[in-house]
Amino acid sequence: MVDQVEEVKSKVDIVQTVSEYVKLTKAGRNFKGLCPFHGEKTPSFMVNPELQIFKCFGCGVGGDVFEFVQKMEGAEFGEVLRMMAKKVGVELTSYVPTKAEDEREMLYRINQLTADYYHYLLTKHEVGKEALEYVLGRGITLDSVEKFKLGFAPEGWDFLIKFLTGKKNFQMADLERGGLVIASPKGGYDRFRNRVIFPLTNHRGQVVGFAGRVMPGSDEKSGGKYVNTSETEIYHKGDLLYGLDINKMEIKSAGWVVVVEGEIDAIASYQAGVRNVVAIKGSALTQRQVDLLKRYTDTLILALDADLAGDMAARRGIEMAEKGGMIIKVVETGSVRVNPKKYKDPGEWAIDDAKGWVKAVEEAVPIYDFYITSAVERYGLEAVGKAKIGKELLPIWAKIEDEITKGHYIKRLAEVLGVGEGDVRRQMEKTLNSKADGAGKQEAQKPSDQVKTRREILEEDLIRLALVGERSEELTKEPIKGWIQSEFWKKVIDELAKGLSVKELPAELRERTAGLLMSEWEFSEGEWVKVLREMEMEHIKAKKAGLESEKDLPEIAELAKRYNDLTKGR
Repeated sequence: MVDQVEEVKSKVDIVQTVSEYVKLTKAGRNFKGLCPFHGEKTPSFMVNPELQIFKCFGCGVGGDVFEFVQKMEGAEFGEVLRMMAKKVGVELTSYVPTKAEDEREMLYRINQLTADYYHYLLTKHEVGKEALEYVLGRGITLDSVEKFKLGFAPEGWDFLIKFLTGKKNFQMADLERGGLVIASPKGGYDRFRNRVIFPLTNHRGQVVGFAGRVMPGSDEKSGGKYVNTSETEIYHKGDLLYGLDINKMEIKSAGWVVVVEGEIDAIASYQAGVRNVVAIKGSALTQRQVDLLKRYTDTLILALDADLAGDMAARRGIEMAEKGGMIIKVVETGSVRVNPKKYKDPGEWAIDDAKGWVKAVEEAVPIYDFYITSAVERYGLEAVGKAKIGKELLPIWAKIEDEITKGHYIKRLAEVLGVGEGDVRRQMEKTLNSKADGAGKQEAQKPSDQVKTRREILEEDLIRLALVGERSEELTKEPIKGWIQSEFWKKVIDELAKGLSVKELPAELRERTAGLLMSEWEFSEGEWVKVLREMEMEHIKAKKAGLESEKDLPEIAELAKRYNDLTKGR
């Protein structure tokens, strides 16, 4: 099996694979980009095609192509291996999945069979006839029913149980684990009953769960208007973007994405012509959702039911997206000018007035303009209202990282409130200072990072240049070898002396050494000579410090002369 893992790995181009998730640019012998694992504005994420590894110097995450895809996809090793093997045309003959991988695959199979079963009942079976009429009556087309694989769960306690255990031979425990049935003393019952079903798929198109909308006339008290799959090993509400698997190329092509709250909202928008759309559960974007969307676009247009300015959870999601370098706009659903018919949600709006919905999306406003408009509408511009507006918006303004954008909106807010820009800035400073006081006390208690000595920095620079410039052999010879004090680098040099490459170094030496190559450094003869000179000077200073007796004076004089000569060469 190890051979097949290496075979797949040797055929996968890490630069090409990472480029599917991160925009990379050439940087010396490496490629660099913004790290997908933490928010940053300046690239510190490097990919080395020779070593076939990645490393982020901001958050420290690194590894090979399998580790990268595992982290990006939240998948098990075996799942990634199969994905990569299929991509490069390697048939895995000896791979034995772990128990955890087997169980995840089983859950994917159960969910796919369930989705197919419910879809068949809605579109082909007599039991789903009324439900299909209801769906079509809501303005959802047959094309959309097929595209999004809508289904129907009949009234009754064990329709799905009988299908999956009786015909497909799954165990009740498997169905419970997948969130499809609810355990009871009498043996359990179907979670979804008399509901229109929306299969929930991840961005790879795997069915991971379901949302069920109760049929008109049913008792909503028994489960609410909507029922969703409970959290399972493969379904996490905060990871999911409904419609992303279907619409991701539309998003990439358009360069922006509309984010709505419900499945029907997403489907209706798709039908109206705004196909670059996804839906989330609730009003708050999660870090995982932001990271997924960043693969396809840098611009989000939010069309959510919640008041984004007053909803703290929604604001946290927006802040995460902005820290990730995304541009945020908002559809002004509450504006009489934009929404004169006062549609309650994007689904109703897009079905009843497709052109109006498209126009509203096209006229989406920047998030900070929306914040101002929303706050003024809620608080008014009397003295008390102005104070409330400042209290709500200034902490948001303080977090704007781009100084030009911040300056623009400070001026804009000052104009709206009828005060001077200086007043807004001073009040914002007070907000920052009050928060900084508490944070500063905590920061003062943190131990400072260990600082490298001048010699340690030079040793790393020397090793790096030798590796980049293919001068490793010179490290193994005197006097250079004698200038190295670090036991770690001595061991590395001993291994290099055996003719080993960086990829062939022992595991305990490989990662740190490979890390030296993950930079934009290019070899130059001038830099090589300069670092050698600096290293020799450090060596001389250390040696002189160890000479104390009178008999050492001739050697001290000789070392001083050499040091002076090196100083002149600077």
